Amino acid sequence: MGIGMDAYEQMGRELFEKSQGAPILLIGMGGVGGRIVAQIDKMLAKDSPRRDKVAILAIDTNVKDLRKLREQGIETIQISDERLVRQYLKDHPQYMSWFPNNIFLNNRGMLEGAGQIRAISRLAALAAEEEGKFRPIEEAVRKIAAVTGSGLKENIMTMVVGSICGGTGAGMFIQIPFYVKKIIQKVLAIPNVMVRGMFLGPDIMAPIQPGDLNRQAVYVNAYACLKELNAFYLLQRRDASSSLLRMEYYDYGENEDLEAEVMESRQMYQAIAKDLSSKGVAVLDEEIPEEVQEEYLKRNGTIPYDHLFLFDSSFNGGTIGQKQLAEVERMIASMAYVHLLTDVGENALSVEDNFILSTIGSNGMARFGSAGLCKIIYPGEQIMQYCSMRWITELVDSYWMRIDKRFEEELILAREEQAMNPRIQLPGIIERYQEIFLEETSGEHASMASLYAQVFMQSDDGTDFSLADRFLEQIEEMIENATSKESLQRLGESCMDISIDQWIQSPEAARQGVATNKQSIRNYRAAVMKVIDDTKYSLPNQMIPATLSAMIQMSDRDSCISQILGRVHPIAARYLLYAILEQTAARAREANEDCFGLELDLINTADYDISGKNPGLPIEAILGKRMNRKQMRQVLEVYEDASGRTAANLTAYLSAQLRANVYETLQKRLEKLCDLYRRFFNVLESSTEDLRRQIRELKTMGRQSSVGEQYICCSESCLEALYERFALMCQNTGAELPQESARMILRNIYGEMELELKKNNMEDRRREDMAYNNRMRTIFNQAVAEVMQQKAREQASSVVEISIYDAFALEMQTELGIVREHDRARYDAMLDAWIKSKVSAAMTMAQPWIGICNTVGATTMSVYLAMHPDNAVRMDNTPSVEATAARYLKERTTPQGHAVTVLIHDNFRQNELICYKARYNLLIENLDKFKRAGEAHRYYEQRINRIGQLPGTSRESEIITVINPHLNKYWCEEGFLPSIYPSQRIVDEKNNMRAFFYALTLEKPCCVRLKNTKGKISWWFLRGMDTIRVKAAGVPIGSSYADLYEAMKFNRDMKYTLLYYGKNHLHRIKAQSMQDQLEQEIYTQPIIADMIQQEKEPDDENMLDIFEKMSRSMESAQFNRLLEGLAQFIREYCEYMFDKDEVKVIYACRNIRNAIATFSKLYQRSKQEKLTYREEHLLSVFLELYEEDDMADSNAGLSKVLYDTDDPDAEAAVAKDEPGEKIFTDDYDDLA
Repeated sequence: MGIGMDAYEQMGRELFEKSQGAPILLIGMGGVGGRIVAQIDKMLAKDSPRRDKVAILAIDTNVKDLRKLREQGIETIQISDERLVRQYLKDHPQYMSWFPNNIFLNNRGMLEGAGQIRAISRLAALAAEEEGKFRPIEEAVRKIAAVTGSGLKENIMTMVVGSICGGTGAGMFIQIPFYVKKIIQKVLAIPNVMVRGMFLGPDIMAPIQPGDLNRQAVYVNAYACLKELNAFYLLQRRDASSSLLRMEYYDYGENEDLEAEVMESRQMYQAIAKDLSSKGVAVLDEEIPEEVQEEYLKRNGTIPYDHLFLFDSSFNGGTIGQKQLAEVERMIASMAYVHLLTDVGENALSVEDNFILSTIGSNGMARFGSAGLCKIIYPGEQIMQYCSMRWITELVDSYWMRIDKRFEEELILAREEQAMNPRIQLPGIIERYQEIFLEETSGEHASMASLYAQVFMQSDDGTDFSLADRFLEQIEEMIENATSKESLQRLGESCMDISIDQWIQSPEAARQGVATNKQSIRNYRAAVMKVIDDTKYSLPNQMIPATLSAMIQMSDRDSCISQILGRVHPIAARYLLYAILEQTAARAREANEDCFGLELDLINTADYDISGKNPGLPIEAILGKRMNRKQMRQVLEVYEDASGRTAANLTAYLSAQLRANVYETLQKRLEKLCDLYRRFFNVLESSTEDLRRQIRELKTMGRQSSVGEQYICCSESCLEALYERFALMCQNTGAELPQESARMILRNIYGEMELELKKNNMEDRRREDMAYNNRMRTIFNQAVAEVMQQKAREQASSVVEISIYDAFALEMQTELGIVREHDRARYDAMLDAWIKSKVSAAMTMAQPWIGICNTVGATTMSVYLAMHPDNAVRMDNTPSVEATAARYLKERTTPQGHAVTVLIHDNFRQNELICYKARYNLLIENLDKFKRAGEAHRYYEQRINRIGQLPGTSRESEIITVINPHLNKYWCEEGFLPSIYPSQRIVDEKNNMRAFFYALTLEKPCCVRLKNTKGKISWWFLRGMDTIRVKAAGVPIGSSYADLYEAMKFNRDMKYTLLYYGKNHLHRIKAQSMQDQLEQEIYTQPIIADMIQQEKEPDDENMLDIFEKMSRSMESAQFNRLLEGLAQFIREYCEYMFDKDEVKVIYACRNIRNAIATFSKLYQRSKQEKLTYREEHLLSVFLELYEEDDMADSNAGLSKVLYDTDDPDAEAAVAKDEPGEKIFTDDYDDLA
């Protein structure tokens, strides 16, 4: 059995115990590289006995990122320096020879990080190495080498990971592998060290950039990295010591200190071996064999990476989809883990090693590759979301909104009828909601019967009563308790304490008795009013508190409304609220009516004048008059009646007014609650619309999967079948909303009621409406949607949570309409074909993450199919690789002939099959992202053309656009870094020749001339009013013609300016010439006349004489190509002038040849003296180039000589007839 990509974190120990591979050094460069190696480190088992064979390091500038890595136990190297760039360069002036000239860079602090500027990263790495910060790399190499137990000859498997798009990692892209090779060669004393690279490309990094300029910089840096790498690869076919490329740690020649390094290596190794031995770790022999030392002295490190994996987001066949960078990094980490630390890797590394060796044996260029995967996924989690969300939306439509929809339909119908008959009354929500609720919840065909049991209870006599009735009874009980207090009753009774028989004994006794009774009435009245004032809010606050905090505090009391609303479904809560509100409003009206007409001051308004002479006098005044006992009794009886009725009215007023106040306060709060519940239900429709949108998105999950994913069992028909089963399992859970959800809804609505009660005006309300709706949506999602989804998952998980094999079967049954019970043999055969077709498609989709535009030569690929044992075929209760392969694969090899390895392990996910591929043996010109028509090449050329210009602003993104993207300020010239395209390298050489000929033949405003400056003769480029000394790599060139020709590949601006002006010069000459006179005038045209020099000045030289001088110093092959280039230049010139009239072209070319030869000093001397062999041969070859027999196919003859180069890839490109460039191209316009 094998291990697959998604199972690494749990299997480190198991894999390492199996692994017998070489020790591993893993280095992450930059932020991306650091995060990738951190992922790999997590996948490794820390307590593995073989953990010491793996060393993981991270190199970066970001202090925070490095701190996180150190906390994880990863060795880190911080390459930033406290000095400014200019300060560091002042201390190290030798680096100014390659560091870009830019004032913005000079003032930059090295602690700020590279910021997409590669040269700063290179400089910071040098500073770090100078301070000894790279020491952990050597220590890591020594430690893992010392515990191998197999001798120092064992190589170390080295992998460098990161991105070629930024500043830090891309800036160390070339130097770090050279450094690592040097260290390993030094420590192990071996000649050949292989370093692999694994890097993210621009398509992955570009989308996360903050702007277009930064995005373009990503492509520029990636292109610059690969162009530099390609230049080092090109050195394999020639003597590296002759190369102009120089890079720290790069051995381009012999090293005089090699033997000293070997001695140091032996001494340091012995020290580490001794230390490890003391800890009980077996180590190697202390002495390094002499033959190993000798082999070490022969080592050669001309290339940075022996094999390079590149990853981009798009490739042949599609893209990896819209992945987050963190997800991509995790996937890259998994691929690196596969290649280095699993049984998959054992096969993959063996393939890589074979191809690296075969590459070295051939032209050494096919060192690029990539990897990729495709997962066949049964998206169980997404399907569960789809089913549960759809069930909730349907539940809301058919259950939660059922009563509202019926009422809305009735209201619409009533409005239509009212339009025709104004006497038609519209239904009211309060009454009609209760009626519809009872219709839907009671009876044999009730659709919401479970809600009835939440609202109604059965009394002892068997009759039903609702919680609303019980709540109203509690209100009455509380009012009754408030009005029947013993102290209040005593005060009322004291008002009735009147004894007329005692009072009539004397006027004084009568007056005293009346005064005492009046005080009792006043006391009782005050007590009544106090009870009303004290209770009219306190009692409602106990029933329906005014604030959320109060409601929560009293929620455990039976009298609080939360006791009923927090225990029932919101639909039932609305019914209860409407029922309570209806009764509360009625009782408030009734109580107000009872209060009407009650006289509370009868003792002061009664008529005590029994004589009728003094009406309206108070009783005290009447009692002051003389009267007999009978008269006094009559007066006191009137008072007794008035006092009794006043006391009775106060008692009635207490009950009525308190009820009115309480019910009015409750009514106001109930109206708010009813309205808020109604609005909550209205929000449900918009909330479910959000769910419907998600459902629509989930419904297309199969179509939205990326190239790396192939979803199964998620077509509309499959989703419909799964949902039908799901809904069937959930059909009885509609009303079973947990009490916690009901309480959550109540509490949030209560909080809204508190806000509503505090609002002062309509503006406040309008402003809060939208916020309220948003809050209610949140409450619905938390209290209803999420809760019901979880309930649905628990109820119907068995329907959705199935293995991928069962998913294949369900998909086929649904799509084809076949059931196994009908015809088992046919069913099994069709399922077998169905599964194999899906796996075959996934294998086709599992393209490595690299786009290939034109594969040259053979490529190889490793292919794997990985799965969980539940999806494998078992033989004798054990997963069988062969039987499993027979089930899933049509053939054990791909159509391209690559064998498929089947891996089975329980750490793979049950709902996935993984198809994994790794591709090797690619050339750089095969990579689609770096073709000439691509973004990377275009942005790179734009950057090179802007080098040295002033940026538009001082923003860092603008500054980047004018800074050299290479590690050396001169490497933008083809003399250092040839084109990555073989055919373009041929074109570049031809353009160098053309520019050279223009340089010698053009006049002002654009030409190249020798000038004597302070006694030194040198070449100067004249462009308009500018006079520029010709240099190569910052050094003035020599004064020979050969020096000028060589300088063309180091002076891009000069070359393209010459080509531009030369093209325009030819256009102008042709436009000014008469075709019938052209044959005679062509010899006098400036360019041709300068070649012939018939009437030359003392300093003028004939073209053949110039070539004679050049032949003295140039290599013969290069000189011959240049001579052929002259012939081609003259022919193309004539073809342009004569519109490719072959007769005229041949005639003109021959005559120009003869004229150049005739007026040359060499030819004149040949008439007078014997020439040297070299001179005679030159004259002979020059004349033979234009023989008539060769003219018909002069281009072919030229190509034969021109393409006889040191560049086999370029020759192959020409042999395949790849398009080149003609002399009169328009491409020079933008480059000039």
